[in-house]
Amino acid sequence: MKIGIVSNSATLYMPLLSALYNYKAKAGLMLYVGGSTAPDNSVPETVNYCNAGGIGLTFEHDKADLYAWLHQHDIVFFSGYSSIVKTQYLKQIPHGAYNIHFGALPQFRGPSPVFWQLRNGGQQIGLAIHVLTDQLDSGPIIWQQNISNQPHYNYDTVHQLLSQLQIQGVLAIVNGVNSGTRLPLTEQDESLAVYYPRPELKDVFINWQKMEAAEIIDTIQACNPWNMGAVSLINGQELKILDASIGLANNHSYPSGTIIINKRTFAVMCKGARLLNINFFKMGNNYVPARFAGAYGFKSGQSFASSVPHLTHTTAETN
Repeated sequence: MKIGIVSNSATLYMPLLSALYNYKAKAGLMLYVGGSTAPDNSVPETVNYCNAGGIGLTFEHDKADLYAWLHQHDIVFFSGYSSIVKTQYLKQIPHGAYNIHFGALPQFRGPSPVFWQLRNGGQQIGLAIHVLTDQLDSGPIIWQQNISNQPHYNYDTVHQLLSQLQIQGVLAIVNGVNSGTRLPLTEQDESLAVYYPRPELKDVFINWQKMEAAEIIDTIQACNPWNMGAVSLINGQELKILDASIGLANNHSYPSGTIIINKRTFAVMCKGARLLNINFFKMGNNYVPARFAGAYGFKSGQSFASSVPHLTHTTAETN
């Protein structure tokens, strides 16, 4: 059986290649690297790895390359390939073409599911492998699994965990094909379907009037490290919060967004009369521990803005 992997990101395809290499004796393994590769990709490293393992390697030069390449395989998995695929070219693949989606389906459709799962603060973070269809992220699911969300998780942590979890699903599908007991397909419940777009500035900006402390922490986790924290604004200057913790309930009648500073803490009043302790933040090119907030001009009684400024939007990776 010839197995194909289509991806833009070495973070995603290297774990799959390593796991599927054990099938090499009874299957040909081939990698197709998309034209818009992730910035962390190392072409020489990929070439050396594939050459050493006898893995077929194709770099995309033209989108038409993909459709010719697909027909060489018995089964194909897409993991982090950001271009739209014309599904009529997939019908000739004997055991199907599947997309590995780093989000629970159908609840987290769209290009940045890890961001939204973290930002929404759910107890579970999902991964689903589904049949590629003309409708984005809507094909029947062949394998899915969840991991428990943890307080120390951030965007990159979850990506790393899901890049390992995808291996379980791919091996389960391949084993099913090899044994003649293919995994069943489950249609998605369209009544539960939600599509989330790529995050923009409004999605990473802290609205102190409307957001409680726990929601702000969820946003910080969803923004680290790709956006270097959640965004706030004071006196027209951008500040990014990289780490924070929930403080005690506060009996003072300070408005939300009000700064409260003492010798060692940098706290902000949030919705629900609870303090958010800022532990680490970034201003310009400076990464600042909270205990030095006073040295950067912050004083008790100052207030962060709650409205989104007119700045350029930002975008998380595609999954």
